[in-house]
Amino acid sequence: MAGESGTNSGNPSFLIFSKILNSRCINFNMRAKSLLLIATLAAILTIPASAFDFDYSCSKTFDDYYFGGEYLYFTCTIIPASSSDSKQADDTEYTFLTNLDSSAITVTVEFKDGKKHLHPAPDDDYEKINGTTLSFYIPETDDGVEEIQVAVSGYVPVIEKRLENISALKVTADEELFDLQITVVNKQKFYSDLKEFEKESCADEKKLREAKTLYNEGKYSEAEKLLAEVEEAINECHFRTLKEKYDEEIDDLKSQLSKITTTLAFIQYRLDYDREKIENYDEMMEEWRNLTLQREQLDNEIDELVELVSKGQFSAADEKIESISSNLTSLKVRAETLKESINVKNTFEFDLVTLAIIAGGVAVIIVTVYTIVSIRRRDKW
Repeated sequence: MAGESGTNSGNPSFLIFSKILNSRCINFNMRAKSLLLIATLAAILTIPASAFDFDYSCSKTFDDYYFGGEYLYFTCTIIPASSSDSKQADDTEYTFLTNLDSSAITVTVEFKDGKKHLHPAPDDDYEKINGTTLSFYIPETDDGVEEIQVAVSGYVPVIEKRLENISALKVTADEELFDLQITVVNKQKFYSDLKEFEKESCADEKKLREAKTLYNEGKYSEAEKLLAEVEEAINECHFRTLKEKYDEEIDDLKSQLSKITTTLAFIQYRLDYDREKIENYDEMMEEWRNLTLQREQLDNEIDELVELVSKGQFSAADEKIESISSNLTSLKVRAETLKESINVKNTFEFDLVTLAIIAGGVAVIIVTVYTIVSIRRRDKW
């Protein structure tokens, strides 16, 4: 035991095991490097053709705010950042969009070899819906794209909201390249909402005053932020008030249905308890089943009504209430009619022969009694 060391380096079995382990580690490292290389190549190959670096510049510096009816004209130039980017810029579908009214888009594509393509061309998709959209394909070339020049003209649309961001020019090439947005203001909507909110008891007066000050100073984005908060609070207040009103109507409908349920329960008891005595039992039972089914349907409709109210769908709730009320009235009348029409058979019914026999027997008894009484009277005298 004195010859043993702290390691097993002299053990033949250990040496063999070490060689095997080292060999497997080397193989594992080689496989890991191969997998990493494959993953890197796959990532490179899966980069879309439109993912190229570029610079762009426009002829116009856009204002902070625009108003409906203003005319805009500007140009933008897109330049690939390098030769490889120029090559990646071709063989791609491009889309140019503007939300300006009565707008037009023209695009000139200049290639490295000096050739130019002007768009819209006859085969391009050129639509004027909610602005203007131009789509076309840039074919593959030997050297790629030198630059893309875009010209846009049109009028700032009149918006319905107080403030809205719209695209003056949005460019995509399988993915979005850039989106130049402008902020459009509807001053009339701002003014009318301010006046309307001032009448609301639920409005936050402090925020409303601040919003009005910002509006007068031309700080429309800040004013919009405050007005949006004021409007949300007012809407929530209105919702709570309306919901309370509808909850009362729902409670009334439930109360009516509960009374009908009680009537149907009484009818069921009569049908079960006096089954053998009830005339037209089968017809009565069938009507009770129909009424019970209708009651269940109305119960489900009331649940649907509760859901509509909770979602604030009050117009649909009004229609549902009208339908439920009408059906409840009809169901109540039918239930009361059925309740009153339950007739129990007379347990003392006899046929004519039986009645004749009984009548004859009674007559004999009467005659006999009369005779006995008469004889006793004569004897007495």
